[in-house]
Amino acid sequence: MKKLTSRILAGVIAAASMASFSACSGDNGDNANTPAEETTTTTAKTEWTGDNIEVTVDEGALSTDVDISGKTLKWMGFYDLNPTNDSPERSTELALFEDTYGAKIEYIPTTNSTQFDDLATAIVGGTSPDIFVYDWRSFPYDINKGQYQPIDSLVDWEDPMWADVKDQADMFIWKGEHYVAPFGYGFNDFQILMYNKTVVEEMGFDDPYELYLEGKWDWDVFVDMMKQYAEADSANYGIAGWWANAFVYTSGDTMVKYDGNKFTNNLYSDKIEKAQLVIEDIWKSGLVKRGWVPGDQAFTSGDTLFYSMGTWAYNAAQASMPDDVIQIVPFPKEPGSDTYYMNKRIFSHMWVKGSENADCVKAWFNVNRLVNYDEKYTEITKQKFLTNNTAWTSEMYDLVMSYYDDNKFKLAYDYGYGISEYMNSDIMTLLYEGIVNEQFESWVQAREEIMNIVDSEIAIYN
Repeated sequence: MKKLTSRILAGVIAAASMASFSACSGDNGDNANTPAEETTTTTAKTEWTGDNIEVTVDEGALSTDVDISGKTLKWMGFYDLNPTNDSPERSTELALFEDTYGAKIEYIPTTNSTQFDDLATAIVGGTSPDIFVYDWRSFPYDINKGQYQPIDSLVDWEDPMWADVKDQADMFIWKGEHYVAPFGYGFNDFQILMYNKTVVEEMGFDDPYELYLEGKWDWDVFVDMMKQYAEADSANYGIAGWWANAFVYTSGDTMVKYDGNKFTNNLYSDKIEKAQLVIEDIWKSGLVKRGWVPGDQAFTSGDTLFYSMGTWAYNAAQASMPDDVIQIVPFPKEPGSDTYYMNKRIFSHMWVKGSENADCVKAWFNVNRLVNYDEKYTEITKQKFLTNNTAWTSEMYDLVMSYYDDNKFKLAYDYGYGISEYMNSDIMTLLYEGIVNEQFESWVQAREEIMNIVDSEIAIYN
């Protein structure tokens, strides 16, 4: 254990910047404009002067069986759901909430690093906010601690827009009750794989995105391209950024599973082992550019073929190469598989223990689900996003939005992040990224050293 503890401490230091992204859940309500790397928010009150993209509600689109006119919904978060200096336009859902129901949102600021402590303090002190962002650790850790209320009294699962995400909600049943009302997926939480189309053409490679459309984009092609690129120049690398965890998810399996009653240690999965062996090959072949690489430096040096990061990095990556096209492509699938798997963070807000503002929470849930369900509002959200993110094209936005489709991209969700703070902050990062962070020499070593820790952590619930 002493050996593993020292390795964990070293790994946390080495991987701190990367791990911070897996813990971030930043989203400002339109799932588009709050970069995942932010840890604080603009707290200065901004006077809203009108929407560039107007939002109107169709008659009957929203239930008006609740009267919350003049009421306030209290939101605690490290970003504001109201307009700010950084994001001066109302989100689609905020516009509907204010204009349809006549209610408003009160912002209770916190920071990324203190948000959970601040929430606990507010609950104990009798000053609970009404809503708080869903995070990996929400299920089951914070639910089991009694931080949140079940939401079945607020959500009509027979309503078509909620029935559409009932299967996702069922993934988070705890002691027979639903706690997570899936609005959709978090646009900012997708890890995207990028490349410079000009470089790919100059290398004589088949275009990865075209290969994806043809169903031919797999691990073998991905690794072969990186190796050829690195062999062409000793200064070249195959990939940079934050990518190892996203690659493991493409196997379709995850470290910890949940069947609705029991959590299972899945570290001996053959699928995970296959993906980890590919990562070992990528690492040992010298294809990985180490260290932090921001979006605006991902392609300017011309020494890296692929770059992976959250969607927030695309603006800077494309803006840094104005004469080229920085293309987005899904992570490749396992050879021989017909299915693309990816991790997708459920985007939702939790109903906080102590809140007695059920009608406001219900209305807020409904407008959030509507804007992720109805094509009219998804298009409005798209236009708001493109207006405020000029490096993005409509085509690139639509490509990332296609990740929402569970028929095209199967969800690989790892419950391990929600087991405990220890699992969330340390152990899961070791399992997914330990090889490329030089914490382990192989997946077998990582698995064997961590196996008993995972067993002991999930035993708390089983």
